Amino acid sequence: MNLINLVLGFILLTTGKKLYWLFTAVIGFVIGLALATQYFHLQLNPPWLIYVVALGAGVIGAVLGIFLQRLAIALVGFIVGGYGALYLAGLFGIDAQPSIWMAFIIGGIVGLILVASLFDWALYMLSSWAGATLVTEAIGLHATLGLIVFFALFVLGMIVQAGLFRERPKKKIVTVRQEVPVENKEEK
Repeated sequence: MNLINLVLGFILLTTGKKLYWLFTAVIGFVIGLALATQYFHLQLNPPWLIYVVALGAGVIGAVLGIFLQRLAIALVGFIVGGYGALYLAGLFGIDAQPSIWMAFIIGGIVGLILVASLFDWALYMLSSWAGATLVTEAIGLHATLGLIVFFALFVLGMIVQAGLFRERPKKKIVTVRQEVPVENKEEK
């Protein structure tokens, strides 16, 4: 699972905004994997069935991302914001139950507001946030080093996505008109 999170994290860091349907699919896959591992692990035998559940959640995320773009991104904004805040709370050593839920809800609301107000930049930020979270979790970094790497990856993901996928102005095609002399029939 760590290798999968690492690969998915790097994909989100570099292509999250441009491939928003992949962003929603990755988030669906990660949530499906976490839920299947945590809640259905005892009931799902053989172990590969957990990945089937996660893949199904990823497909649902991709379909939502394609057909219900704004709704899917708003939902993903809430989930990514909440999950990222939950992860940061853990890095800061906050593990009290009410505080964890408050961190998730506040982070989710911030993610939702970002998506609603700044759609394109919210995709840069949320996909970079999710990618940085997945990578630092996969590597297993904690405390101060985890925070430094997390924020470095977050900023790097923003820079890569904003620069790599920046829309270039289209080249104007210049046409040269050549005037064709028109013969005057009256002169003949």
